[in-house]
Amino acid sequence: MSFTATYELLFEVTLFHNYFLNNGEKTFASMINADKAKMLQQFDTDTFSTITPTLETNTVLRNYKMIFKKTRTGFGIYIKVKAESDPFIKVPADLNLQFLIKINDYQFENYTNLDFALTQVYLFSNVKPLTEPASFKYLPQINDNKLISNAYLVSEKTTANLISTLQPSEQQNVFGLVSINAKGDDISGNIIDDLGKMISPNFKIHFDNRKTLWKYINRKAGIIIETKTAKPLTRSGFVEIDPLNDFNPAEPAESQYPNPSVKSITKIDSKYYSEIFI
Repeated sequence: MSFTATYELLFEVTLFHNYFLNNGEKTFASMINADKAKMLQQFDTDTFSTITPTLETNTVLRNYKMIFKKTRTGFGIYIKVKAESDPFIKVPADLNLQFLIKINDYQFENYTNLDFALTQVYLFSNVKPLTEPASFKYLPQINDNKLISNAYLVSEKTTANLISTLQPSEQQNVFGLVSINAKGDDISGNIIDDLGKMISPNFKIHFDNRKTLWKYINRKAGIIIETKTAKPLTRSGFVEIDPLNDFNPAEPAESQYPNPSVKSITKIDSKYYSEIFI
């Protein structure tokens, strides 16, 4: 007689990025489901990030008969069950699983609407560290209409504490950490209920695309013009520039202006500029 082990989803984490999912000025959130599906067909988090369990979490996964499964939109944790939603090995309420996010695209900072600090990391968690203030932002869930902002960047002290728990080989170039406890600070963040049964939540990390002022540079004529307002950077689609309304003073109506790449971006004071040479 043979037995087949059954695994069920304990929780999943979905990563979205509007640079890849928006279409020009049309946002992913505003699309109908059919259009969203088309954009997701071309989306893969491996394009800009690498997500892996920490070495310590890998040990925990093995001990509790759990499996890390990477997907095009993030990852899921599956656990061996003895009955529907009932883990084979009881999940303790204080169980913690951590996952490293490292960036593998050198242009990520250019097209992502975040600030980056060498001595701070982004923390996506269902539990607030003791060193963080009451304003700490918890990891959103899939139906939350929330974009990742600088508010998820934790303090240098919290960062140092988090990095110190990693193995030396893991401590370099950490952009962010996903830290999931079996029981969150709020019931909505739990992955198991009071009876130890699985809730199987889907958490979401949704990055926004950067918007920049578009600066058109005509070196031959010695002319530089820039848009009055910031425009979105997206991989797909095209943002139309209106010469009469997007510049001050207005440009000739028949003029045409290309969209910028994400390669040429400068920051002056607090403003970001995309430079387009015409």
